Amino acid sequence: MKKTFAIASCVVLTLALASCGATTQEPLSPQQVEQLSQKRPNLHIQTSEEAKQIALQNNRVDEAAAVATDKDLSVAVRVSNFNRLRLQSIRKDVHGKLRNAYPKHEIHVTTDSKIFAELKKLESSLKKSPPPKRETLKKD
Repeated sequence: MKKTFAIASCVVLTLALASCGATTQEPLSPQQVEQLSQKRPNLHIQTSEEAKQIALQNNRVDEAAAVATDKDLSVAVRVSNFNRLRLQSIRKDVHGKLRNAYPKHEIHVTTDSKIFAELKKLESSLKKSPPPKRETLKKD
């Protein structure tokens, strides 16, 4: 009798907890979808190039890739050989110089090779075909 009561109470408790956690999210309205799709960041190629030059001023940095928007500045640096033992100090040094040069931007500095490759690819695609200006975008 006690075993069946314990099993039944565990089942009821499990079902009650499972039903409390199930929530559904309402679908977005067409206006909300349109607003989200129109938000495109303004990319600043000149700022990106200047940030790359600042990062390359560090003797331990071999290559740099950067992409800048209105508020964010992402810089990836490639470091090789024994300099890889000092990754944290290299990131800190480059971050400090960039923060002094661009105080209004949120600065992101990384030494991750995969992120470096992605930023390099994005940078080269932006050089080939720069993004359209906000004024020239057509609204459908």
